[in-house]
Amino acid sequence: MNTFQHSPRSDDEPVSRGQRKTRQAAAARDQRRQAALHAHERGLGRRGRVSAGVAGACVVLLVAGAVALGSLAAPVAPAVDGTAAPARLSAAPAQGVCPPPPRLARGAGGGTDTQFSPVSTTADSSLTSVLLSDLAGRFPGSTLRPLVPGASAGAGQEARRLTPRQPERVQQGEPATAGPDGVPVREASVATVEAPGGADGEAAAVAVEPLGGQPTGADTVSAYSAADGDLAGTDATHCIPPGHEHWLTGAATTVGTTAVLVLSNPSASASTVDLSLYGAEGPVEAAGTAGIVLAPGQNRSLVLGGLAPGEQHLAVRVSAQGGAVGAFIQQNRLFGLDPGGVEVIQPTAAPAPRTVVPGVAVPGPRTVRGVAGQDGYEGVAPAVTIAAPSLAATAEVSVSGPDGPVELPGGGVVRVGSGSTVRMPLTGLDAGTYTVAVSADAPVTASAQGQSGTAGGPIDVSSVSAVRPLGVERVVALPSAATSTLALYAERGGTVELTPVLADGSLGEPTVRKIGPAATRTVSAAGLADTGDTVSGVLLATVQGEVHAGVSVRTAQGISAYPVTPRAERSDGLPVRVGY
Repeated sequence: MNTFQHSPRSDDEPVSRGQRKTRQAAAARDQRRQAALHAHERGLGRRGRVSAGVAGACVVLLVAGAVALGSLAAPVAPAVDGTAAPARLSAAPAQGVCPPPPRLARGAGGGTDTQFSPVSTTADSSLTSVLLSDLAGRFPGSTLRPLVPGASAGAGQEARRLTPRQPERVQQGEPATAGPDGVPVREASVATVEAPGGADGEAAAVAVEPLGGQPTGADTVSAYSAADGDLAGTDATHCIPPGHEHWLTGAATTVGTTAVLVLSNPSASASTVDLSLYGAEGPVEAAGTAGIVLAPGQNRSLVLGGLAPGEQHLAVRVSAQGGAVGAFIQQNRLFGLDPGGVEVIQPTAAPAPRTVVPGVAVPGPRTVRGVAGQDGYEGVAPAVTIAAPSLAATAEVSVSGPDGPVELPGGGVVRVGSGSTVRMPLTGLDAGTYTVAVSADAPVTASAQGQSGTAGGPIDVSSVSAVRPLGVERVVALPSAATSTLALYAERGGTVELTPVLADGSLGEPTVRKIGPAATRTVSAAGLADTGDTVSGVLLATVQGEVHAGVSVRTAQGISAYPVTPRAERSDGLPVRVGY
């Protein structure tokens, strides 16, 4: 009997032919898949390298195309904003030019009897400077230097330091809002200098550095007084910022009156000055009025009688190219052997259809008639001088006292010819301090003259300049050893806040004063502080309205006056336009 023995089956050896074929076919398909997968991976690598090369070639082609297109098409300018934008500038020190004390023209005699000598034995000159601190209690640095004729800036001029210099970061940094402890501090620095022009009595320049990138509250006034000699009288003059144009009116070159124009150049650049003279009959042509060269730091004096003799009322326009200059007219009178007063005429407001002159002192009609009735005493009565430099004008003069407008006996309307001047007497007014306003149908410039003294006694006059309205705040320096009174005027009424600056640098209690419409309000500077305190300045702030202000000064030797000019504000920057 045959027996069939079953042996175990291997996976690699199918038990049948069909299974073996199926297995072989599956293995062949697997090999083909693996080969195809390897081929695909190798192809991806080659395509990546080819793609990168092609992309680089495309970039080159695009750039070349752009260059070729640019060479064929007109270039297109980029968009530029041509609007002028302010470029911030560093703040510069503020300059002030102070006139020399009054003196006789060179060549005046000496060595005669003291009573009739041109050299006064009692002449005294001084300068008062008032500086305000910022809210951190820091004071700006300031210096005083005399201007020497014929010398360049710095040559032979010893600058005197009035306050210490501040670091540059304090000068040009951000404005302070409070002190180190967080509390705002406001103080003042008061300096009084005797004979500020040196032994020779020259003009002087005051420089005040900025604080926090802004001009600081500062003011300087020079004072002169003499009880004997040909220059007996009183003068107080505000130290003015140098400029490239100044207008001075009210000078006279008649017999017995000497008018000397003083030009000063406090800058570091040379200046070329031209003068235009306007008299009663029109423009005055004179040799030597053009191309006057002032070296840096130099001042020059010109006798106006040699340029325009015999003029009862003369106006002078000073035009400068190069360095900015200061300009004053020193004037004195002699009635025979008797002195008739001394004054320094300082620049008045530029020509405009309306101009305001505050602080004109009038002694009263009886006194005015008594003085004018003396032999040879013409020209010292209170009056207003008007100049129309370009076009003929019809001007209306109005006078305002403490109670408002005052009617002038002559009506107050005057015709001014083109390029000429007119003088209108201010007669018939009661004793007091007045404001003169001039309205015209063409630009005019004006100044007024006040008077003190009585018939048979010493006479003095004051030159009062026109002034623009005050800004928000202004510090006003007051001369020492004098009685000072603020004259305030607002056409539509106004309000001011007055804070006294005491001689020790402290600020007194502020007071508020109202000004009636078209009225002149006078405020005694001494009355702003307690009895016994010396007031060296006033911080004047406008609360409401457009306020014009001036200072009237009196001493035992006579009277004077000077305007309160608006504070010079620093601009945000110099407009710069960018373009092609």
